Amino acid sequence: MPRRLTRALAGATTAELEELTARWTARLRSEDGDDMTDDDLLAVLRGVARLAASAVNTGGGLYCWSL
Repeated sequence: MPRRLTRALAGATTAELEELTARWTARLRSEDGDDMTDDDLLAVLRGVARLAASAVNTGGGLYCWSL
């Protein structure tokens, strides 16, 4: 993922992650209707933010792939 995004996620406050989750949820609902994911999107985003913080602290990167 871009370093700028990784740093932003690493430094995001709880309120910022909650607001991003709300926007993400609204976008999923607008695109997918009521058939959106059952995942806890805030928990997913918090987990990614923790990974980003670890990457920033160790000088590494954050990577994403999908199958």
